[in-house]
Amino acid sequence: MKKKLDEWKKQYDVLEVRDHELDQAIEAGMQKAVKQQFWKRWGITPVVTVAIILLSFITIINASPTFAAQVAKYPGMDKLIELVQFDKGQKAAIENDYFQVIDKSVTQGDLTLTVDGVIRDENGLVLFYTVSSEKELDRVRLEESLITNVNGRELAYQSKGYSPQDENRGTVEYYTDEPIRSDDFTFTTEVVGVETLDNGVGNQLRETISIDFHAENTKESIQYQVDETVKIEGQKIHIDSVTIQPLRTTVNLYADTENDMRILAIDDIALVDEKGEEWTGIQNGMTAIGTIEDENYEVYLQSNYFEQPESLSLTFSKLQAVNRDEDYFRFDLEKEQILHDPYDKFYDLTYESGWLSISMDKIENYYMDPFGEILDLDGNVMEQIRSSSSHQSNQKTTIFKKAIQTDERIIDIKLSGYPNWIEQKVAIPLN
Repeated sequence: MKKKLDEWKKQYDVLEVRDHELDQAIEAGMQKAVKQQFWKRWGITPVVTVAIILLSFITIINASPTFAAQVAKYPGMDKLIELVQFDKGQKAAIENDYFQVIDKSVTQGDLTLTVDGVIRDENGLVLFYTVSSEKELDRVRLEESLITNVNGRELAYQSKGYSPQDENRGTVEYYTDEPIRSDDFTFTTEVVGVETLDNGVGNQLRETISIDFHAENTKESIQYQVDETVKIEGQKIHIDSVTIQPLRTTVNLYADTENDMRILAIDDIALVDEKGEEWTGIQNGMTAIGTIEDENYEVYLQSNYFEQPESLSLTFSKLQAVNRDEDYFRFDLEKEQILHDPYDKFYDLTYESGWLSISMDKIENYYMDPFGEILDLDGNVMEQIRSSSSHQSNQKTTIFKKAIQTDERIIDIKLSGYPNWIEQKVAIPLN
C-alpha cells in the first residue's frame, strides 16, 4: 500500500482545495473510522489512514465543483492524489481558476522537465514544475534558473525563490519591482538529480533545459492609500499604502527615524476581515525588502485578492524594538566574550574557523537572525567574503551562527532582529 501511495503521490503537485472542505472531509472520514473501531489512542492504522484519505477525496470531489474541474484537467487523476498545501493567496488563485495550465515538457539526456502551470500577476510569477526520468532519481533540484522575454532579456526580479514540494516537484517564484510587460517567456534552468543505483553509488545527472511558455496577467491590483501614522508605546509607524495582487499583498510602511527606540520588525502584521479571518506574512519566501526606517520599506503578506470582504483592516500589535543607542552586539572574538547585549538575552559565545555562535533560551516561533552589519570599533562596515548565517533549536535553546572573516579582536554587529518587544493593538480600516 505504501508503494502504491508513493506512486500516486508522484502524479500531481499543483492542485489545492479550500481548508474547510478538506477539514470537513477528514473529520467525516475519522468519524466513520471511529465508529468502526479502527481508531487507536496513539495513532491510526494503515487501513484507517487509507479509509480517511479515500473518504476525504470522494467528499471533496462531491462537494467542490472547482476542485472537480481542476481534477479533470490532468491525466491520471482517477487515482488517489496527495494534495500540496499553498499559502492562502495561491490557494485562492487556483480555486478561482487563475492557475494557467502549461503542461509543456522538454527532455535532455536522461532528464525531463515539465512546466505544469503558472500563476502570475502584474509583479509576480510562480512557475510549477516537475522533473522526471526513466531512471530512479534522488536529490532532484533546479539551479541557475532564469526567465527571459521574447527579446531574450532576463526578467529583472526583485526576489527569486525555490520551493521544492517533494522529491521531483516544486515551484520557482519571481517577484519584480517594475510591472512585468511580457506574456511570452522562456524558462531556462539546470536540472540536477542523482541516479539511485543498486550498489548505493549515485551518478549525478545534470542538464540545462529551456521551455517556452505563454502566461497572461488579467487582474489589476487593488490599491488602498492609507497615509496614516500610529504610535505604539510612543514609537511612530507611518503606513503609506496597501496593494493587493493575486499572489501577494504589499504593505508600504516605515518607522520614524526620530523614535527613541529602533524598530527591527513587526511580528504579527496581517489583513483581517469582518469575520476575523487573517492573511498573515509570507511563510516561505520573501517577507520584506529594505530597512524598516526607509520610506520605501515593503512588507509582504498573503493575498486575499479573490475574497470580497465587507470590511478589511490592517492590524499589528507586536514590534521588535531596542533602545536606539544600544542596537548592537559587541564581541571579543579572542576571549569569546559578549561585551554588549542590550537586554542580556544571549550567552555561550564561540568563535571557531570563521564561525561565530551565540545561544539564547528558546522562545516559541522566534527564529529571526539577529546579525546585521559587522563593524569595527570606529564604526566602519567590514566587508565580508561570505554572508552565511543559520540557526538551530532544541527544546531549551536556539543557537544562531554567523560566518565572520576578520583579524579584529573586538567587533560590533548591528542588530537586524532581537527578542524584545513593545506591544499595542493597532487596527487601520482599509474600506
